[in-house]
Amino acid sequence: MSAMKFNRFSLCFFDVLGFETRFSDLGLDGMLRKYVALVDLVDARNEHMGRLFGEMGFKESAYWLSDGDAFVVSRLHGAYASDSLLVWTHTDFPEARHPAAVDLAPAERERRASEPAEGWLYHPIPCDNLLDICNEMICHSLEIGLPLRGALALGEAVLHIECGVYLGQPLIDAARMEHSQRIIGASFTRSFMKQIVPPRYLAPFDKHLKNARDDLFQGSVLDWPRHWRATRKADLRAIIRSLNTLPAAADIYDNTLCLIDVSEARAEMFDRPEDMRLGNAYPQFSTKELALRACAVKRITGSGRE
Repeated sequence: MSAMKFNRFSLCFFDVLGFETRFSDLGLDGMLRKYVALVDLVDARNEHMGRLFGEMGFKESAYWLSDGDAFVVSRLHGAYASDSLLVWTHTDFPEARHPAAVDLAPAERERRASEPAEGWLYHPIPCDNLLDICNEMICHSLEIGLPLRGALALGEAVLHIECGVYLGQPLIDAARMEHSQRIIGASFTRSFMKQIVPPRYLAPFDKHLKNARDDLFQGSVLDWPRHWRATRKADLRAIIRSLNTLPAAADIYDNTLCLIDVSEARAEMFDRPEDMRLGNAYPQFSTKELALRACAVKRITGSGRE
């Protein structure tokens, strides 16, 4: 335990809606299979990135694309217990976190972040990878009949899979935010917005809150219906209605249908090719002096960035 260090993490805490009823219907084996199917999405994404870039020596960092944009390799982590799932990633690049930055004073960190060539090393890692996997987990949870409700937060924590230790303020914030809403999906806490979040991931929405003045809430939820439209052809509304079987939870599904309406009203926004460029969303990757590792690869159009 003495080797543990406090780093910043960006995370999403999920709860399974109607867990007790679904556990009663599915049994231990059936529920476990569905949980594994969701957490396996994290492992599959890491393995995909490893197959693409591991043999070329890519580590957690930023690299050039052949079109002059940048892309980021970052590792995801996932765990589950009881009715909850957790997915997370480091907020900071290796150079800006423990142990490399153990003695880095805030003023020096700020100075380094202002440098046009390598300042990006001291900005948060772009959160696209985490938000993409959260989108996919929510969508897949609907396909397997295990709808998820969650919240996204950022802050210092100890997240140690091998020791089973999960402690920190972002976990507390995300758990509180998750419990204070009535919807399928994930809400953004104020702490998560201490970093840049590309607007295509945000859907302004607050109808789902139990307390409209919740101080944790940032004002937006994850626009996972946008991801559904980009990756699936099934009727999303029909699936939501088919899962609405408990009168006590009807408002959750009604709010989710309203979120789909909000998302569809913004469907033509933020989907231009230039909106997908990392340099357009994150100013630290747009400087003329930008210095990245020279491992240029070609962008492939699809459900992800590369």
